[in-house]
Amino acid sequence: MSASSPAAAAAAAADTAANAQSQAPPPLTARISKMAMSLQLILWFLGHAITVFQSTYYIAYSRFLSGGGRGYWKALWAVLLSYGVILIKAHGIPQIKRAYLQRAWMDENTQYLLLALMWLSSRPVWVTLLPFAVFSFFHTINYTRAEILPVLVPQTSPLHSTITNKVAPAMRKFSQTYQPHGLRLVAYLEVWLIMPYLTLFVLTGTVSLFAPVLFAIFLRFRFFFSPLTREAFGELQRRLDGLFENPRMPPWAAAFYRRGVELVVRFGDVNVSKQAGPQQKAAAATPAAGTPSAR
Repeated sequence: MSASSPAAAAAAAADTAANAQSQAPPPLTARISKMAMSLQLILWFLGHAITVFQSTYYIAYSRFLSGGGRGYWKALWAVLLSYGVILIKAHGIPQIKRAYLQRAWMDENTQYLLLALMWLSSRPVWVTLLPFAVFSFFHTINYTRAEILPVLVPQTSPLHSTITNKVAPAMRKFSQTYQPHGLRLVAYLEVWLIMPYLTLFVLTGTVSLFAPVLFAIFLRFRFFFSPLTREAFGELQRRLDGLFENPRMPPWAAAFYRRGVELVVRFGDVNVSKQAGPQQKAAAATPAAGTPSAR
């Protein structure tokens, strides 16, 4: 028994060490490799992260510099990357078939991808990056919380408790609180800012004549697909109605406004003021194209 006791003790110690090793978290390289197995998801995240960075860099700084448009193009290429990944994941490799094209066209991500392609073929216009930046901002936060932090901060890290109990819940609460506001902001930016901006700067030659025309077609589709866009149009019309129905408004201006409303309604083939109201309650719950809940 004295001879077998050391052997038994050694075997027990080996089993204990093996169990401890098996329970220990894998090294950082192994965790990164496991996450990188989903290449599509990584590319999707990188596209959104680059969109946020390059959009912020271009809008806040490089657009004021000579030759600073590279940030604009990089942001749009990143948009194409993230939207292309999600469309391939949802519908498969693009096919020249009627059923595939119809299914893909009904996906709002397709509309935003085509919009990004349009901006790539025109001069840089900083406001056009705003919707993509907002969408990508929330995607980046959500993916960082759910996937990046667990990889960078394993259970053995002294920061794990802080990240798990404080940082991650704070990020989740931020997204849940402000994401609906961000989606509504995008709809209002598209209707209240981007379309008027494009129309105004056509007169200065800064923007091509085709830009507001093509963006109007995009907004027409957004009107049918997004309750938030209908809400934005309805609110804009109510504000303008109140302004131009003022007795102090010159009659020619009021008549010009009414004619403009008629043309917009005819173009959209729908009365925006009637359609916007009933959809306002559903707006917050319905994901717009490119939104975190839509992907």
